[in-house]
Amino acid sequence: MVQNLLPQEGCWVGSSAKVLALVLSEAAASQFVHTRPFRVNAGQVHSYILMEDNSTKYLSELQADDHVQVYNSQIQTCRGVAVGRLKQEVRPCVLVELLQSSQDDQKTASAQVFLQQAETVRLGQEGGGSFVRVTDLVAQTDGEDTQGVLLRTQLTGTHIGKAYTGKVTEK
Repeated sequence: MVQNLLPQEGCWVGSSAKVLALVLSEAAASQFVHTRPFRVNAGQVHSYILMEDNSTKYLSELQADDHVQVYNSQIQTCRGVAVGRLKQEVRPCVLVELLQSSQDDQKTASAQVFLQQAETVRLGQEGGGSFVRVTDLVAQTDGEDTQGVLLRTQLTGTHIGKAYTGKVTEK
């Protein structure tokens, strides 16, 4: 079923199936446009998106009635939501580097996601109730604190959207 999303809900998206960022819905208030609670501005067509069944698809492969996984960052639950429509357009984008570190600050996984440079595009942050707008991201250098973006990581790669235990290297 096609459904509206809450401001703290979004989809897991990224250039690597091993590391996905939570891109929130456009349900939050903005000074520039009305809320669009039915929409997630998920980025470039080559990016992966997590489906309801935990497989992945490229954004370019999505069709109306495909069921994507929607994650609620406040209550840490997920649900399947049907895609109502898709839109592709050329817009300025930014490259967001994603780095998952362990508790001892050792790098464990990295990837990236290209997202539209728009203040309506938001990434979920740790704690569930907060977010960072893509237009508010600041460049980080090694050793600086990160902005605590929520990431979903998995050890296995994917092949044709399904988990694959063989060696998979994504760059």
